Amino acid sequence: MSRIKAGDLRQMVTLIRPDTTEGEHRRRATEWVDVATVPAAKADVSGREFYAAHAVHAEDVVTFTIRWREGIDTTWRIRHGETVYGVLEVNHLGYMRDYMRLKCRAVTGGGV
Repeated sequence: MSRIKAGDLRQMVTLIRPDTTEGEHRRRATEWVDVATVPAAKADVSGREFYAAHAVHAEDVVTFTIRWREGIDTTWRIRHGETVYGVLEVNHLGYMRDYMRLKCRAVTGGGV
């Protein structure tokens, strides 16, 4: 997707960030907080990118392209349908602040 158009963003995904709090006896607990539901384009990672990322399962690694948003990093997660993905890499696409690409892997166990 070299040139992105609004019509390419056909999937709705929910951006989720961790919120760590200190509870009783100084135990830390992480809760996952929904930040926003946004339109996205979803693509499977190509074989070349897959091997370069040293991923274990190609079918679990996808890329979401969304409109640029401040603060997203590799601690965040994305929910698409029933699947939750952990963000592996954030690509700001040349730092133009219009779109960003998030390489993600499906989270198994733990979920959100």
